[in-house]
Amino acid sequence: MRFQGAVIGNRHGLEAVLLIGAALVLGGCSTPIPSAPADNPIAAARELRDAPEVVREGSAADTCGEFVLDQGDGVPVDAIACLDAARQEEKIAELAWSSLTMEGDPIVRFAFAAPYNEGVVVFTTYAFDSYVRDPRWSTQTCIDTTAAIGDSGGCSEQDEG
Repeated sequence: MRFQGAVIGNRHGLEAVLLIGAALVLGGCSTPIPSAPADNPIAAARELRDAPEVVREGSAADTCGEFVLDQGDGVPVDAIACLDAARQEEKIAELAWSSLTMEGDPIVRFAFAAPYNEGVVVFTTYAFDSYVRDPRWSTQTCIDTTAAIGDSGGCSEQDEG
């Protein structure tokens, strides 16, 4: 039998080709976890390719603040009050914070209050969490600021489709 192009002359050559092919196929199945700089995961999240436009263009530093929290820390009370006041006064404001998982990976959230929002809209990225299989952004609408900041309920997931 005659082959055109490369000829695989022995069994070892065929094994090598199969191994390389398997590596290419399996390599395409995994998504590399981007790394966030420990000092500023919020800026890294804004730079993610799939970040929502409002997140990329926002700057919480100009309104209610940006906070890189240590393990067990909470969002400062005055920052929560700032976002709540903006929501009640129907003004535009943003609050951004990152918190750490038990393993130390940052989860980054951006909360927005605006007169055109039904409550507070929160965008969350799990892109830097090495244990999440699907690191897409999630979007929630929360009935109030307390619900947006905590895990107490009062938020509904928005369908991205």
